[in-house]
Amino acid sequence: MSGNDVLKYSVENRVALITIDRPPHNILPLAYYRELCKTAINLVKKKEARAIVITGSNKVFISGLDVNDINALKTAQDNNRMTLEIKALFRQVEKLPRPVIAAIDGNCFGGGLELALSCHMRLASPEARLGLLEINLGTMPSLGGTQRLPRLVGRAKGLELMLTGRQVSGEEALGIGLVNAVYPSSDLVEQAKTLAYQIAEKNCQAVEAVMRATTEGLEMGFDQGCVFESTCSSELTGTHNMKEGMAAFFERRKPVYRDE
Repeated sequence: MSGNDVLKYSVENRVALITIDRPPHNILPLAYYRELCKTAINLVKKKEARAIVITGSNKVFISGLDVNDINALKTAQDNNRMTLEIKALFRQVEKLPRPVIAAIDGNCFGGGLELALSCHMRLASPEARLGLLEINLGTMPSLGGTQRLPRLVGRAKGLELMLTGRQVSGEEALGIGLVNAVYPSSDLVEQAKTLAYQIAEKNCQAVEAVMRATTEGLEMGFDQGCVFESTCSSELTGTHNMKEGMAAFFERRKPVYRDE
C-alpha cells in the first residue's frame, strides 16, 4: 500500500485500487483532488496499472469539495483559476488510455460526482447517494458537471437534477444511466476490481485504441468519428498482440499478450 494518510493505493495483477480515506465524510480540499488525479495519471503513464478503481472508505465516496476552499474564492479570477485547474486534471483522467472505474458507496456529491463523471465507468451500491447539490448553496457545478451529466443522462434529466439539487439513489442512478451497475455495498469494490481485471487481461494496445476511438471519437461528428475509428484499428494491424490474439482464437487457448 502506497500513498498518504488520505489517499492510499495498491496495485495487484495490473489493477490499481485508490482509496480515499478522510473521515467522517470524505470531504476533500482542493489539494487532495489534485493529488488524486495526479496519482491516477501517473499510474497509467508509468504503466504500473492497466486499469484503476477509485473508491472511498467508511461507506462514503466523496461528499464534495471543502466549502472552506469555496469561501476562499473572493474574485471571479480566483474562481476561474481554481475551476479551470481542476477541470484540466479531470480532463486528463477522462482522456487516459486505460479505464478508470469509480466504485461509489454512500455520499457522492458535488466535486465528488464531477470526478466520478470524469471516470470511464461507475458502479454503485443501493445505498449510494449521488447529486450535484451546488444550487442549494446558491452556486452551480463548476468542475465539468454541467457538461458531463447532461451528456450522460440527457439534457432534461441533467437539468432537473442540477436545478433542484436532488440526490438519487444507486438504483435510480442505474435507471437513468448514471452508473453501469449496482452491487451490494459488501461486494462493490470486489465487483469493480473484477471488471478491472477482465479489462487488464486484454491486449493493452486494443484497450487503448478503443479508449481513444470512444473518448475522442464521440467528440467528433459521426462521419469523422468513423474515420478516426479506422485510424485507431489500423494501428493494431500487423502488431504482435493482434497476431497473438488471432492465433490464440484459432488454437483455442488463452492469448499471451506483451505489455507494449
